[in-house]
Amino acid sequence: MKNDIDKTMFKRIKKDLVAKYGTENAEKIWSYAEGVYLKLEKAKPNADKESKSFVFPAVSIYRAIENYAPGEALEVTRAFGTKTGLRLKKLFRRITALPGIPTLMWKNMDKLAAKMSAGYGLKNKEVTNDKCNMDVISCPLYDKAKELGTPEAIQMICCMDKEYMNGFRGINYKRTKSVAEGDDCCDYRMTRV
Repeated sequence: MKNDIDKTMFKRIKKDLVAKYGTENAEKIWSYAEGVYLKLEKAKPNADKESKSFVFPAVSIYRAIENYAPGEALEVTRAFGTKTGLRLKKLFRRITALPGIPTLMWKNMDKLAAKMSAGYGLKNKEVTNDKCNMDVISCPLYDKAKELGTPEAIQMICCMDKEYMNGFRGINYKRTKSVAEGDDCCDYRMTRV
């Protein structure tokens, strides 16, 4: 029977856990993570979709690795985030290779930027025909993980983001800072290519 974390995008980290810690220990870590996840769901029954889909699994996996191998969770989860981001980058590269997709994206960049940033605290937002810049000064995923006592867990998602955003054809993407990594903002800079 699949557990709740097995239903999320984070299920692929199990292979990394097996490679690093062996099958038996990886199963123990995964079981511990599932227990943490279920406790979070029980404690926060009215949590929003993003918390249940991203924050709860990230926090659960981070805590489980930290419980088994103290001091290794950040490295393991960030590596998984980067690996997942690179996989998604290839997917977005293929999708945006379809004729007209990059042009369509730029034509609707104001709407895309509004949707992507909904719920985030922003400053310096600028969307034109050939650039989209924004500084995210508060992130609901990071804020929720911080509330749960494990803000470091969200760095895994930041690592995904930093990689997959480079998969969109027609966009030159750059981000040098991240709130989850202790910076004052996430500095998104996108220019039309």
